[in-house]
Amino acid sequence: MKKCGVSVLLVMVSFSLLAQLQGSENKVSDSLRLNLQNSKTAADKVKWLGALSSYYMGIDKSVSDKYWKEQSNTAENSRDRKLMIDALFTNARRHLNMGGRVDYLNIATAYSEKALALSKASNMDEYEAWAYILLAQSALVNGKKDPALNYSNLAESIASGSDNDSLKISSALQLGHTYLQKNERMLAFRSYLRATNMAEEMKNFDLQETCYYSLSQFYSGLDDYEQAKDYLYKVIALTKKYNKPYDRLSAYNTMGSIYSSNKQQEIAISFFEKALALADTLNFELIKLNTYGAMWNTYLSRDKAKEALDFLNTQTELKRFFTQSGYDYFIDQTKGMAYAEIGKLDSAAIYLAKAEKGFEQNANIYSRHSFYMGMSYFSMLQKDYQKALAYALKGKAIADATGSIELQARDAQKLDSIYQNLGDFKSSYRYNRQYQQATDSLEKITLDKELALAEVENENKRAQREEALAAEAQRERHNIQYMGITAAIAGVFIVLVMLGIFSVSQNTIRVLGFFAFIFLFEFIILLADNKIHHWTHGEPWKVLLIKIALISILLPLHHYTEKKVIHYITSRKMFELNRESFFSRFKKKEAPAAD
Repeated sequence: MKKCGVSVLLVMVSFSLLAQLQGSENKVSDSLRLNLQNSKTAADKVKWLGALSSYYMGIDKSVSDKYWKEQSNTAENSRDRKLMIDALFTNARRHLNMGGRVDYLNIATAYSEKALALSKASNMDEYEAWAYILLAQSALVNGKKDPALNYSNLAESIASGSDNDSLKISSALQLGHTYLQKNERMLAFRSYLRATNMAEEMKNFDLQETCYYSLSQFYSGLDDYEQAKDYLYKVIALTKKYNKPYDRLSAYNTMGSIYSSNKQQEIAISFFEKALALADTLNFELIKLNTYGAMWNTYLSRDKAKEALDFLNTQTELKRFFTQSGYDYFIDQTKGMAYAEIGKLDSAAIYLAKAEKGFEQNANIYSRHSFYMGMSYFSMLQKDYQKALAYALKGKAIADATGSIELQARDAQKLDSIYQNLGDFKSSYRYNRQYQQATDSLEKITLDKELALAEVENENKRAQREEALAAEAQRERHNIQYMGITAAIAGVFIVLVMLGIFSVSQNTIRVLGFFAFIFLFEFIILLADNKIHHWTHGEPWKVLLIKIALISILLPLHHYTEKKVIHYITSRKMFELNRESFFSRFKKKEAPAAD
């Protein structure tokens, strides 16, 4: 059971935005400002003002607000509904990315609803679907799973009738996220798989990356860390293929967290070190905050509050980021739990009291639950069982509201222990019963996880079988076509030879011969093409060299054989041979009559 109950939300820099920008933090912001200065149209201004607003959200909220207000005014004055909705989306997304604070989450929800209303009034179905996706995301962060499912289904319904592949993929992913939160794992997997197939067909980097991350998270939730790693390695390979170093840095951080969850700390540290080294290569200090934050989380996830605090004290930039972003109550909580860990309960109480105000006012529902149960544990250390009970009941109310069986089991067990210490054995028995019921449900969920893994494996094998069957059908279809082409070429040459036997004009023979040999040698090149691409893996320079060598052989051979064959046929030798054969047979038949 988690002792410290610390939960941390780090705001990740938008790598999709920064992927094409190289250099330091100043160079990135300078590049965005330069793009804004060079903007000629309202659409360009809205685009780059939104980018600047999102960029500064985790750095300086006042600057971020300034850019968003300018974006909103520009869109409003243009009277272009698309730009007006884009501005509303920007405000929703930048606050949703900081969803660890309930006030930001409420703003994200409010502006998503405004975007939805304007989309409906403007008959813009695709924008309506994007608004539903944002509302589903907000609902999930707030623990409202049923509304999230409703929003996801509405987005999916609109996307299915759209030609926008990005919208189809995004809606499928969001539906998968919602199913996953509702423990509908097979439905979630099918949604993820459908989105991944579409993204791979499009060969779109951003969409493929998002799909692979989603599948990695899916397998991680099933405790199948090897499959989770496989998809992260796919992300890393993708970033190398498309030369996306910032995205690779993010993948290294996520890979480190996965290895840490799998209790492979040395490998986890090696990936964090790779991320830091890459950040140094890119000369971009800001992105290091994501790595430091991920490393801090590994300590907290293992209930190492003292080590987490020691690490945090070495990272002044990370501490400043939390303070500027309004998450300083996480730091106070970490300090309090660290002091509690080493037995300094009075010092711990001071920092936890400071943290409580921030959690009560700003934290989202899951962070508040974590804090309440941590405070209950701390009150137990103080032997203040009434206070421990009050905090545990607050946490249990959140667990019941979210419908999380894991949290319900953990909280019921905690309440059972507290009531035993208070001598209230009737209440203790009641919560012990709840704990047993929740434990039975958790065992069923564990079994469901195993069944889900088996079903997912079966689904993968079925997809592989279908792919193999489709490949076999394609191969058979191609073989039939090759046989047909071969027969057609043979037929053309038979006709060509027959024309040489009969009295046909030389021009006719030359024309047919010209097309017959083109047909033959193009077929040879067609057969060679498949092998060439297989050998070279489509490398252009290798394909070019091999084709130059092949053409240098086939071209003169083509001209030589065509010239010789056409000359032989048009010289009438075939006709003379045919006539001699005809008369010789006639003479043999007349010979007996002469006797």
